Amino acid sequence: MNKAMANMRVTNGVGKAGWKLFACDAAPSTNDLARDLPAWSAVRADIQTGGRGRFGRVFVSDRGGLWISAVLPAEGGLEKWAGFSLMVGVHLVRLLENLNIPSARLRWPNDLMSGPKKLGGLLIEQSAKEMLIVGFGLNISNSPWTSDLALEAISTSIARITPSVPSVTEMAVRTLDALADAHEAMEVGGMKAAIDELNLRWSRSVPVEIFLAGGETVSGRFVGLDPHGNLRLLDKTDSEFLVGHQRIEKLVEL
Repeated sequence: MNKAMANMRVTNGVGKAGWKLFACDAAPSTNDLARDLPAWSAVRADIQTGGRGRFGRVFVSDRGGLWISAVLPAEGGLEKWAGFSLMVGVHLVRLLENLNIPSARLRWPNDLMSGPKKLGGLLIEQSAKEMLIVGFGLNISNSPWTSDLALEAISTSIARITPSVPSVTEMAVRTLDALADAHEAMEVGGMKAAIDELNLRWSRSVPVEIFLAGGETVSGRFVGLDPHGNLRLLDKTDSEFLVGHQRIEKLVEL
């Protein structure tokens, strides 16, 4: 364990999976701190000074939100766990629904939404052989738009949309429980189970513009995923075509 971890507050036996939870006031990135921890450990920070999303994009992580990273075992090789982010997304959407968040949904691939506005996001990285780090950020009572005015129109917080606002501590436990459930569900049903549920939730087509590696863009109406996790889109004639998920850098809903 590194020096930064040694000075943290530690709680053992958190949630139904008995997580070991490290907590601190500030960290550059909870994913980075979790990298050397064993499975069923997690790190939470009150703020992140270097939070990041996919492709290293800045993730504003101010006080009042949940910034947490959890280490999960991935026995059987990473191929078996391909698509785990989708399974995590399913369970985090269920968590938001249990909080009565209006129009809770997952925007492909990793954004937790309330209607058109973003509530949170997740980032899954490999820590060691057969080990995954699930980083999750959720706006609870914080206001990220105060440091970036552009976020005002596209993001929101639980405090803005519901009168019953959970504490960060409560949400940390509920999130870890959701991750444990997602891990169990992935072992039982694999990526297919996650895709099947998400496709039911994505029953309404959504116009999107997709930015691909190399600068190409593709437009159409997003209608779900194929069995391999590739995006299914409809063109102007309602003909379906696929976009490989590994080629996609960004998806924008129109």
